[in-house]
Amino acid sequence: MKKALQKIVTAGLISAMAIGTLAGCGSSNETASTPSQPAESKAEASTEAAAESTEAGDTAAAGEFTDYSAGFPETVTLQVPVYERGWEGWNPTDNYWTKWIQENFGDKYNVNVEFVSIGRSTEVQDFTQLLSAGSAPTFIFHYDYPNILAYYSQGAYQELNADEIAYYAPTFWGTMGETIQDYGVIDGKLMVVMGNRTELVSSNWGTLVRKDWMDALGIDMPTNLDEYNDMLMKFKEAGYGYASAPLLAKSFNFDYNFRGWPYDEEGRALNSDLAVASFTWEPTKAYLKNLNYQYQNGLVDPDFYLDTDGNQSKSNFVAGKAATYACYINAGTQENVIDPLLEQNPDAEIVILDPAAEVLAGDKPQGRKYWPFGMIYGINADATDEERIAAWMYIEWMSQEDVIDTLQNGFEGKNYEVNEEGVKVPTGYTGEEKLSNNDNGDYWCMVNANKQYATEEEWRKSIIYVNAPVGYEYLIEDILSYNDKYDEYRTPDTCFTVPIETLAEYSSDLAELWKESYVQIVTKAATEEDFESMYEQMSQQYLDAGYQEILDEKKAAYDAGEFH
Repeated sequence: MKKALQKIVTAGLISAMAIGTLAGCGSSNETASTPSQPAESKAEASTEAAAESTEAGDTAAAGEFTDYSAGFPETVTLQVPVYERGWEGWNPTDNYWTKWIQENFGDKYNVNVEFVSIGRSTEVQDFTQLLSAGSAPTFIFHYDYPNILAYYSQGAYQELNADEIAYYAPTFWGTMGETIQDYGVIDGKLMVVMGNRTELVSSNWGTLVRKDWMDALGIDMPTNLDEYNDMLMKFKEAGYGYASAPLLAKSFNFDYNFRGWPYDEEGRALNSDLAVASFTWEPTKAYLKNLNYQYQNGLVDPDFYLDTDGNQSKSNFVAGKAATYACYINAGTQENVIDPLLEQNPDAEIVILDPAAEVLAGDKPQGRKYWPFGMIYGINADATDEERIAAWMYIEWMSQEDVIDTLQNGFEGKNYEVNEEGVKVPTGYTGEEKLSNNDNGDYWCMVNANKQYATEEEWRKSIIYVNAPVGYEYLIEDILSYNDKYDEYRTPDTCFTVPIETLAEYSSDLAELWKESYVQIVTKAATEEDFESMYEQMSQQYLDAGYQEILDEKKAAYDAGEFH
């Protein structure tokens, strides 16, 4: 049975805070605390703070928090992390939108908003270095919970006060309070909060496949792995191309197609993890065995292990050497994939590969379902009370409908036009106010994981208009159709409520050992006997290198019910 988590704030308290937001408020310079703090100490702290703050700001007749709606009496610096994605010509920390945020939020409340660049592919390393140097930003975030637990173990976060969040960010708390109370508690303490993720979420990830090759050979869309491998064999025999398969260095969702259904909860809890590869798990063995078969029979890129960033896979597909290419399908796909493909292969036709094509016959096309939240973040342990409050005010400001709409869509007549169906259609605007990667997503990710729409119908129409390359709307339509068809087989990873300390200790070394081991076994095992022998030997090596300790620690947490 899953461990019941302590509720931080009662429904009555939440209502009271929502009502009291516009009422006068007292001041407090106390450090963050949980709502379980004794009433006497909270009252004493509030009284003392109110006496101290009469010169610094307005006080209310009741309550324990300072009203900063007119701005902080002295400038507060708020450091906000933003991803550096290597987007050519874009400075993520200094652009129109960072200035817009400063003008519309910072200047209003006397807050200096400083954006701190964090490499998307090096974020753990970047945050770790900043934390070690004592220069980490006010917010410390990550999309994946295991990494949040690792930061917590390093002492990165200060404990939070749910009452304070509800007071300074009532709109945000009204949306996310219940989720935060469930998932934000670590070791019985409220340590992190998270952005919203609506139910209207659908991935635009898909695998492109050469339909003209399929038609030329009379091949129907494969419905299982055997049919898929047979298709690749026919492509090879016809002198066409192979499947692309970049090096699996960080993405550990590769074995979903080999997981039995219904799934084993304990097996998933111990082995399904974005932080470390499950080398010794039976589904991973099945995946590697199939990849070994494909490699030994020339059905996959013979140099896949050199493709560390996916660019080789894209280049091979564009050049007509590869039959498949997996990527996010969006407007940029036209410029970066489709147009170059047609320039070199004018007769090329592409469709989305049915996800069932890479699944063992009789199994289900599984996938990772998002947790009921997006970005996860806490407040730097070194942040002052004023910096923490400024952080909540920043989140509250961004939670307002007009603010988030502007950040996500830009300005009508420049960034978008409203079509006859009422959908905001991007114009391709490249002026000063152009949106950054993923519709400015890196600036509003702490509030929302995805763009907001009034209805599901508007959401579906918008996804097609926004993401589909012109003339290739069917690609997005097919992805949506597949997502709907297989939605019941997507499940979230287990979310532990205690740090798995051994993950932080061993994950980096295991990542290198994983790459070395899996490439060797795929490329060197010439027979089934070779595969079995090498897999057994390398599995034991992997376990001895720390993975067994990770499994043991996860098992203890699982048995204790310390998970969602």
